[in-house]
Amino acid sequence: MLKKRLFVLLAAWAVFLTACSGLAMSDPAPAVGGSLPEPLEAKVFVKPEYEILPFTSGSQIRAEDETVVAHCSYQVILLGLQNEEDVSPEAAEAAARNVAVFNEKMRTVHTELAEQGTVFGEDAVAVYEEFGSLAAEYEDDADIGADFCGDIVSAVLRRSSYTGGAHPNRYAASYLFDLTAGQFIDPTQVADDPEAFRTGASELLLEKAAAHRDQEAFWQDYASILSRWNEGTVRFDSEGMWVIYSPYELGPYAIGDVELVLSWEELEPLIGPGGMAKLGRGITE
Repeated sequence: MLKKRLFVLLAAWAVFLTACSGLAMSDPAPAVGGSLPEPLEAKVFVKPEYEILPFTSGSQIRAEDETVVAHCSYQVILLGLQNEEDVSPEAAEAAARNVAVFNEKMRTVHTELAEQGTVFGEDAVAVYEEFGSLAAEYEDDADIGADFCGDIVSAVLRRSSYTGGAHPNRYAASYLFDLTAGQFIDPTQVADDPEAFRTGASELLLEKAAAHRDQEAFWQDYASILSRWNEGTVRFDSEGMWVIYSPYELGPYAIGDVELVLSWEELEPLIGPGGMAKLGRGITE
């Protein structure tokens, strides 16, 4: 009986020593004065920075005898993102959508210009075949430039086509792209109250037109034309808002282009604080 109890006690003691041995082999706690690894710094993201990239194409159209009868040159713009690696994934995704939407529109514009250029060249060849050296050399040029105004990309196309005669034909068109909304917009949509902006700007533009040197040559209904200024060519830049009328839109060709400008000081009460901030102005300096 004594031997049996002794065996049980020895067995219990062995188990205890094993447990203590396991504790002794565990990793020691770090010393009180020891250093811990430095925490990783959180990446600081910045606002997307866009850039304008020109995209140009051109051609010479020749008749069967290799005579050059027409020149075509078309420059549009594409939108690019400069700092993709420095913006957040969410901002990068939104910027990629902006680039895609804007560039799709510009490529469509370029395709339309090129298609019109093909017809333009065919007409030049036909005229040359009929009149020979008496035919004028056709020229068709289009160029798009752009300004960044806060969250708005303000692009304007200017085109000049010459098919003979006393002068070329010219016209302009505009494209306003809202980087926040990710879409092209009507000029009045930059304002806090679009309709108040449209009517208020119409009144100011009418005053500018009344003081214009060629006012007497304007069409009789020019006031009505000015009231629909947002349907025409509008450009925002560092000076303010330009409303551009090509020859024949506001008056005869002889008066040329008519460009009326409203300064930022004039625009501020019409556009409102939210709209001015959207245009990168804040409080007018």
